[in-house]
Amino acid sequence: MGLLHKLFSYQYITHEHLAGLDRYKYSCIDSSPLSRYVMHPFWNFLVELYPKWLAPNLLTFVGFLCLIVNFLLFSIYDYSFYGYCANQEDCVNLQNLTKNQLYFQNNINKFETIPSYVCSCIPQWLWMVLSVCQFLSHHLDGTDGKQARRTGSSSPLGELFDHGLDSWATLFLPVALFSIFGRNEPFGITAFSMYGLLWLILGSFIISHWEKYNTGVLFLPWSYDLSQVGMTFLFFGTFLFGQKIWYFRIGPILFTQFVVVVIYVASIGLSLPFSLYNMFVAYTNKSFKQKSIYEGVRPIFSTLYLFVVQLIWIKYSKINILDLEPRAFFWLTGTLFSNISCRLIVAQMTSTRCQIFNWTLIPLTVIVSMFTLNLEKSVFAPFLTPRSEVYSLYFMSVLITLAHIHYGICMVRQICDHLNIYCFNITSKPMKKSD
Repeated sequence: MGLLHKLFSYQYITHEHLAGLDRYKYSCIDSSPLSRYVMHPFWNFLVELYPKWLAPNLLTFVGFLCLIVNFLLFSIYDYSFYGYCANQEDCVNLQNLTKNQLYFQNNINKFETIPSYVCSCIPQWLWMVLSVCQFLSHHLDGTDGKQARRTGSSSPLGELFDHGLDSWATLFLPVALFSIFGRNEPFGITAFSMYGLLWLILGSFIISHWEKYNTGVLFLPWSYDLSQVGMTFLFFGTFLFGQKIWYFRIGPILFTQFVVVVIYVASIGLSLPFSLYNMFVAYTNKSFKQKSIYEGVRPIFSTLYLFVVQLIWIKYSKINILDLEPRAFFWLTGTLFSNISCRLIVAQMTSTRCQIFNWTLIPLTVIVSMFTLNLEKSVFAPFLTPRSEVYSLYFMSVLITLAHIHYGICMVRQICDHLNIYCFNITSKPMKKSD
């Protein structure tokens, strides 16, 4: 226990951060019609069913774990997003199916499209489990703040804990959508298209918190509740009718293409213009929180850098790394993004200067450089094999995940000590005796 205590006692939060946290006042505007007229009335009813000893952060954490369960189940049954089997007889002999998938995986550059025999046999019951987990995650996340106000246990930690986990949760919605549609022709979505959708959702999240960093007010995007409710119904519909129910056309376009357009409109049309307008208004009426435009744009540099570096890796990878290992690539991107977002959220809540560059991008840059630059004649050439590129992706995913978990645990412990509270218990800590 002594070793664990030391391991998770690193102080990421400075005294300046803690002082800013003491002055923090929550300010949020949720103007979504779905939220105001449907979700919030339901959540007001639901929260009254909770016992008063139930800690709000526990609701947040359990809701996040529901998404982790979904991700793990998908990883077991559909790791590479092969999607629906057009010929259900392929699912009879799973050993044969696995051989087909491995053959395609090892020879991916030889195929222009994914052969019909490469698919995943996702059991029907799994979709019901996924639907229930998605439903619980959404409503636990929606009621944690109400439970905090109901029990008088609201604190800056609650908002930081909630939004910090939300930044990681942005990864799971597009990844789950990819498993529903798969990437088989003609109805599936390519790995690159899904990666673009992932970035649209990540972008919507970071823009809303970048906006709050500059205006002091969090304007919740309309797309959040819409996407959560939509995913619940997509899972449930798939449970009732199978994946093939989504393989149809709406006029000249595929339903999968229609969903892509909806996500583009919801992410860009309902997020970016409003955020830019709100920041422009704050700047013109002198309520802009930062001293200059440069200080205002600092928080997005790391996110843009991550986007560009990952795009370079995709473009110049000699083994087509995104098509070969989409799930690991998505996980790495989402986890790096979450760490960047959490540091922005801390800066925004404590009214401190946001860091311009996240250290986790350094090892990423090194690995991407190794496998995209022309190093065939260098001393590193014998080590730059296709297998080593995949292992480097795995290594980065594990490294960044552990670093992010360490950051989160240490930060929560430090804030709990400062506020004299527990994270998962409403009871306050006993006061420390002075020497």
